[in-house]
Amino acid sequence: MIFGEKFFSMLKKLSPWRQSLFALVLAQRQYPNYALWCEVNQVKGGVKAYSKALETLWTFHKDKFNTIDLEKTLEELEPYLLDDEKNDLSVGDLFSLDATIALSASMLAIILHEGEEAEMASRASLSGVVRKIEQEHDVDLSDEELRQMEAVDDEVNFQVNLLEMLTDNPRSIELTSKLEKIAYNDGVSNIGLSLDD
Repeated sequence: MIFGEKFFSMLKKLSPWRQSLFALVLAQRQYPNYALWCEVNQVKGGVKAYSKALETLWTFHKDKFNTIDLEKTLEELEPYLLDDEKNDLSVGDLFSLDATIALSASMLAIILHEGEEAEMASRASLSGVVRKIEQEHDVDLSDEELRQMEAVDDEVNFQVNLLEMLTDNPRSIELTSKLEKIAYNDGVSNIGLSLDD
């Protein structure tokens, strides 16, 4: 992968709450991708379920004494997750899948904390950016060529900065609120989609 294993090994060392927040930021940023997929495919209730899960997770991280049941939140989201066993996935389906992988990873980091949740979210977000570029250029590009692309560079820098923020700061409402604002990204997703377009 473009990042190299060094980045992923650093993600694996993050504590569960940090992995969860890392994945949550990437999931929030991909919200427009999922919302537009729901609109195109008439997935009724999907946007509401995704939004509710995001809101629940931000609340969870702002109050470390909360009693939120994230397993229940994940169960409520599951009916709206794309079946990735399907053979005929469209590009839009895959963008939706990336978004839900990140959102699920944010919850699983707390529920299971196997230590690979942040990496799952990282790879999903980056693969969406790469797919968008290859779709626009209609060609498979090498890692070296992709790394020269501004969109890939922006994604990598976004994730590296996010890792640094989570590594350098203790758990706090201030940190979570700051990350939430960064995650919203003025309503623009990792692949440049906005619900206002």
